Amino acid sequence: MTKNEVMLEDIKLKGIAWDHPRGYEPLRETSRIFSDKNPRVSIEWHIRSLKEFGDMPIEDLIESYDLITIDHPYMGQAHKNRLLLSLESYLPNHFLKDMERQSLGPSYTSYRFGGHLYALPIDAAALVAAHRADLMKDLKLKPPTARNQLFDFYKKVPKEYQVAWALCPTDLWCAFLTLCAQDGGVDFIQEGGVDAQIGATVLDELKAHLEYLHPKSLDWNPIQILDRMGTNDDLVYAPYLFGYTNYSRNNFRNHLITFGNSPTNPKHEISTILGGVGLAVSAKTEFPEWASAYAKYVSSAETQKGVYTINAGQPSNLEAWQDKANNKLCHNFFSNTMTTMQNAYVRPQYPGWNSFQEQGAELLHQALIGDIPSLNAMRDLNEMYKSIVSHGEYV
Repeated sequence: MTKNEVMLEDIKLKGIAWDHPRGYEPLRETSRIFSDKNPRVSIEWHIRSLKEFGDMPIEDLIESYDLITIDHPYMGQAHKNRLLLSLESYLPNHFLKDMERQSLGPSYTSYRFGGHLYALPIDAAALVAAHRADLMKDLKLKPPTARNQLFDFYKKVPKEYQVAWALCPTDLWCAFLTLCAQDGGVDFIQEGGVDAQIGATVLDELKAHLEYLHPKSLDWNPIQILDRMGTNDDLVYAPYLFGYTNYSRNNFRNHLITFGNSPTNPKHEISTILGGVGLAVSAKTEFPEWASAYAKYVSSAETQKGVYTINAGQPSNLEAWQDKANNKLCHNFFSNTMTTMQNAYVRPQYPGWNSFQEQGAELLHQALIGDIPSLNAMRDLNEMYKSIVSHGEYV
């Protein structure tokens, strides 16, 4: 046995996923298959909460993990501080061209920054609408397609049923950015922060919605709403939350949940904000070639369309979303929400953005709870923005 073969026996990669079957089950199964094909390589997955996925700094992860599931706004921070591998240095150009061509909406480009690709898209998501089709049919209700139809819809819902929004701080932030982008287009955030008038108008609108929503909306995240909708019979509709194919599959919960495109503002093509997950490789890894090879395997069309989706995953590859078997498995989750994905708004990626969104989310949440004047809240939000976010020459 050669020296190189001895060294290869000890390749152990560690990855960090997030705490939901959608977040870890497909990674564990694809790791098992990858290790079967490459017996000298093992991959161990650890789990962090959904909030930690969105807020935990990459700096806290790169020393301990080779493979990191990541949100696209981290790209600027990663680029500035050289935290992640630039994947074009390790993956064939023809493969990257395939990934870009097969990208669902802006999923692939959202992981590029400063001329480099820092993650491969493995999971695609945006805010979408969810409803109980059985209840809506009984009540003769149809999901709104335009945002200005929501208040009329609320009034048609019988008092024993309710509508919910995901408005815990993290998800309030996502709803806020969505409505701002729908009203102001992609440039509503500039170097001085959020356009104050657009932001204040949206905050006022959100306050007006609260009167009609389930009172727990200010505490709930998407998973809590979907679990409630899938097990109880009181929630009929949620217009803006991150979709999960799991809830549209047979036997995941007591009741199937149907997903569709969220209400939009007809004045703009923008739908809702982009979410999803990229798979990045730590700049500190001892095995960059193997970690990159696994990322390539997981993000490939064949894996995404097959084993990834079958094992509770929510793929990012367009071929997987167009696949008839996957749509049958998930009761047309993919075809029903594809328009939203293709027109999704990509959040800024400047260094400091993630710290800003974590603190800004809390500020907006307090503005809703305390009914703080919206223009005052926007003034405070933009002062925070200017103190945290860097608009240096990174692109």
